Amino acid sequence: MTKNILLETLVKIVSIAQDRKIKIVIMGGLATSVYSPPRATFDIDCIANIDEEGLFDFLGALYKKGFTYDKENPIKIIQGLPFVTLYYSKFKVYVDLFLARSDFQIQIVNRSRSVKVDALRLNIISPEDLVLVKLLTGRSKDTEDIRQILVENADKLDFEYLNRCSNNLGVNVFLQDEMNSLRINFPKSQSRGKQG
Repeated sequence: MTKNILLETLVKIVSIAQDRKIKIVIMGGLATSVYSPPRATFDIDCIANIDEEGLFDFLGALYKKGFTYDKENPIKIIQGLPFVTLYYSKFKVYVDLFLARSDFQIQIVNRSRSVKVDALRLNIISPEDLVLVKLLTGRSKDTEDIRQILVENADKLDFEYLNRCSNNLGVNVFLQDEMNSLRINFPKSQSRGKQG
C-alpha cells in the first residue's frame, strides 16, 4: 500500500517535471529497494539539476497539483546540500527534493539510470552514487543499506569509480571498512589507492 502511494505521488511529480524538461532522479529508500531487498520507506528523496528560476516555476506547478511547501523559506540546507520539502496532503507523503549544486551532485543526475518500477519509468541514482551518498550521511540505517547494495551488486558495480570518488569525497576509509567486513575485494586491475 505504501509503495503504491509513493509511486502515485511520483507519477504526479515526474509528469510535471517532464513538462518542464526537468530530470528528477530518485534516491533514498525507494532507490535502495531497486538495488537490494525492499525495505520500508515512507517518504521520497529525489534530486534535480535545476536553477532557481526553473525551481520556482516547478514549485508553482506542483502547488497547483496539491503539493505544499514553505513558501516563505522554501530552500533549506542539510550537510551543505540545498533541498525543498514538499508535502502531498492527499496521501500524506513528504518529498525531499534536493538541488544539485556541486560537481558530485550534478554527476549523480547525469549518471542516473532509467528503470521501470511497475508501470512507471523513473530515473534512479546509480548504485555506486547511492553508496557514496550513504557513506557521506553515515547513519546506521545507511550503513545497513550500503552493505546490502554491495552484497547484491558486487559483480556489477564500477569499483574503479567508487574508489576514485570515495577518495575525492573523503569517505574511502569507510568504503574500505565495509568492503573488508563483507570480504569484497576491488578487482585486481584497479589500484586501491588511486586518486583523482
